[in-house]
Amino acid sequence: MMELDDLRRQWQQPEPAAPPLNQAALSHLLAQHSDGLVEKMRRNARLEMAFVALVAVVMPLLIGFTDTFLERAEVLSLLLLSLVLLGYYYRKLKMMRQMTQPDAHVLGNLRRLCAGLRSMLRFHYRLTLAMAPASLMLVYEYVAGKELARPGGVRTAMLLGLGAALLAAGLLLQWAVVRTTRWYLQRLYGQHLDRLEASLRELDEDEATGSH
Repeated sequence: MMELDDLRRQWQQPEPAAPPLNQAALSHLLAQHSDGLVEKMRRNARLEMAFVALVAVVMPLLIGFTDTFLERAEVLSLLLLSLVLLGYYYRKLKMMRQMTQPDAHVLGNLRRLCAGLRSMLRFHYRLTLAMAPASLMLVYEYVAGKELARPGGVRTAMLLGLGAALLAAGLLLQWAVVRTTRWYLQRLYGQHLDRLEASLRELDEDEATGSH
């Protein structure tokens, strides 16, 4: 199958006797080239969803092996997160399925779906970035709660030192998470969306040029 990069050349070099492409013909032509990119994103989303579904099944089984409040809270947090992500991937796959349907290849609708998928990727990015600070905050709150209940009184210096250590660790972890998440989302989805959106822009430019 030809890639989307060939679409612009086909638009600029039509057969001499061929009539101008109307919206239906253009939609059909774009469908032939976008399906490959969308299918790559759908495959990646299915793999991610399968992993999240496995986590959602395993987490309830792990609750019986937890001994402390912190461990139970972490397991329940992962379970809740996995359920949220299952809904997220369901919506993402539904949107990408619409991108492969024939009527979705009307240019305006395809642009809307691309924008919607971009929005979902931003949600994924922000949710991932929020996980590390939330986990560290949970650890600190647990330790602080235990310290407040300590018969010998609160060790302020220890809490301040722990807070400083968690803050330093959190900043380093967040830097790594930002870089890794950007690379990960770009590799699985962003690069394919970039190519699809670039082809849509080129078609807009060529259509505008051809109308003059």
